[in-house]
This record gives sequence, C-alpha cells and structure tokens, in this order.
Amino acid sequence: MRISNLYISNSENDEVTPKLLVKKLWPLAAVLVIFLLGADYIFDRYIIFANSWSNQSKVKRLLDDPNPNEIPVFGASVARSSFTPDSISPDCFNYGMGKALFDVTRVLMKVECEKDKDAPIIFEINPRTFIRNPETTINSSTFIPLLHHEVIENFMRESGVFNAHYTVPGMRYYGNYFNYAVGPLRRLRGDKRDNRGVMLEEKSQSEKDVEIFVQRLANLNSRRIELQDKFDDPNKVFSPEDEYALNSINAMVYFSVDTAYLEEFEGYLRGSKQRKFILVTVPTNPLLKESLPNFDEFVRFATDLADAHENAYYLDYSDFPTELDYYKDPTHFSAKGARIFSSAFAKDFEALTGIRQDGSRTLN
Repeated sequence: MRISNLYISNSENDEVTPKLLVKKLWPLAAVLVIFLLGADYIFDRYIIFANSWSNQSKVKRLLDDPNPNEIPVFGASVARSSFTPDSISPDCFNYGMGKALFDVTRVLMKVECEKDKDAPIIFEINPRTFIRNPETTINSSTFIPLLHHEVIENFMRESGVFNAHYTVPGMRYYGNYFNYAVGPLRRLRGDKRDNRGVMLEEKSQSEKDVEIFVQRLANLNSRRIELQDKFDDPNKVFSPEDEYALNSINAMVYFSVDTAYLEEFEGYLRGSKQRKFILVTVPTNPLLKESLPNFDEFVRFATDLADAHENAYYLDYSDFPTELDYYKDPTHFSAKGARIFSSAFAKDFEALTGIRQDGSRTLN
C-alpha cells in the first residue's frame, strides 16, 4: 500500500512538473519576445531609416515616392560619390550604393521602370556593371526591412540570398545588426555630407594612397600571371581554389558581360521608350584605367548599346581631366572632384534632356 501510494504520488508529480515549468518560463519567453520586437522597432526607426543616405532608406524611397518628375541616378559607389543632384536638377536623387552592380540595380531599375513617368534615368556604367556575382555584391541587410514588398522578396529569392528567418519579426535582423550600425559609426568618424543621396567627403587622397594603390594593382597582376602560368602548365596542379581565384581576378581586371543581365537591361530600355536613359562612365583614375587591359572594348560596348536604342545615350568621361585632389581615394571622387564633374555633366545632361539645373526646361 505504501509502495502504491508512493507510485501514485510520483506519477502525479510527473504530470505537474511540465505545467510548473511552463508557468515559470513563460514570463521569460514574453520578455524575450518583447525585447526582440523592441530591437526591431528601434533599429527600424532610429538606425535603419533614420537617415536618407542609408541604402535601406534609398530603396524605401524608390518604392514609396510617387514623384513623377524625379530623375534617379543608379550605379555603384562611384556614382554615389560623383553625381551631385544640386548640379543637375531639383528633382534629381542619387540612388548610388556600394558594390551596386547590375546584381543590385536590376531590382531598382525594375521598380523605376514600372512607374508611369517620363523623367530621364541616369545610369552609371563601368567595365564590371554586367558581371554576375550576387554572393558578394548583394547585401541582404539592405533589403530585409523591405521584404513586405513583393518585388523585393522575389528579387532576394531569385538571387539566392533569401533566408526564411528574414520574415520573422524580432528575428529578421539576426546576423545583420553590425551592418546596420557600421554606417552611422563611419559617419561619426568622417566629415561626410549627404545631399539627396550623394555622399561627399572633404578630403583628398595623398601620394602615399596612390603608392599603395599602385602596389596593390601590381600584386594583383602578378598573382594573375602566376595563376595563368599554373593553368597553362600541364605539369602543375591547378586546384579548384586556383580556378576560383583566377576567375575572380579576371572578373576584376577584364571587361565582360553576362548576356542574361544585358538582355534584362535592354528590356527596360525597350519597355520605357518614353524615357531617356543616360548611360555614363564617370571620370576614371588613369592608374586604374591603365590596369584594365580591354577598357577600349568596354567603351565600344557601351557606345554600341546606346546606339542600338533610340532612347539611350552614352557619355564617356573616362578621360575627363582630373587632379590628385579630385579623389578622396584612388577610385572615388572627393567633394571637390564631384562638384567639378557634376557641373560638366549637367551641361551635357541639359543638352540631351532640355532640363536645366533649376528644374526648368528649354524650348528645344
């Protein structure tokens, strides 16, 4: 009887324990959920969308702003540091982003070209624009806060950078908090002034910066020659890692085009014939230009691309005269260089579109 009573007692305790455990843990779970949702809200309001110059704010603006007169500038970081909207038009906004090759700008172009408007589009084009490398050029943190837009979710899924937890409130930013914080931290460290998307720095590269840049180019070329010789020598082992490294270097050095990307881009040109597409190669540092063996082939490609479409125009400023202090680093303009270039570009832009710097239009 005692054994039976003990057995019943133990059985009852076994049934009650999970309930007691849940009762004790649910407050902790509730606190955790509230904390995660609170972190979501704080990051959204006070960090991610707090400044118009963040990539997330730029994409949000493109999705939500209905301004039919807005003139967008699309391109990579060289576009972000080269085109000053004040020099072009009051309706101009610079959507340039770091590493934003066509892997990224394709979704921006899709959103823009689906709008009912006839404003021109400025598209920065360079020898790497149409290569395919989404693993390194697409920063998921740019698009996670905007996944509620179907076009953004489809873009991330198609590009292979989508993760299921990106759709879970309170968990979607896991692994990306640093990416959201690094922008404001860098801004605190430098004298950067942002105006309608352009990022300007009142600094100039030094001769030491140029020396380091030249040495890096030399090292890159030496590595390329070494790998190519290894590939050509049947007596040497050319590993998959060697192949990946050689392909990566060649993609950086040689101009090439992903045909599917090119067809997609031309689809936007054909589908928006009421709009003028101004394709622009910004002034290129002579040191960098010398390191690109087939740069002339790229210029011919861009020229032919524009010639094939009546609403496309190509402006090549790669030989634009520049000085050492025009650049903040060997590949990006300083504030001084951006203003000088944009003033020159604005004249050509007005000649092509009839849009003056003050927003008025010429009679022609």
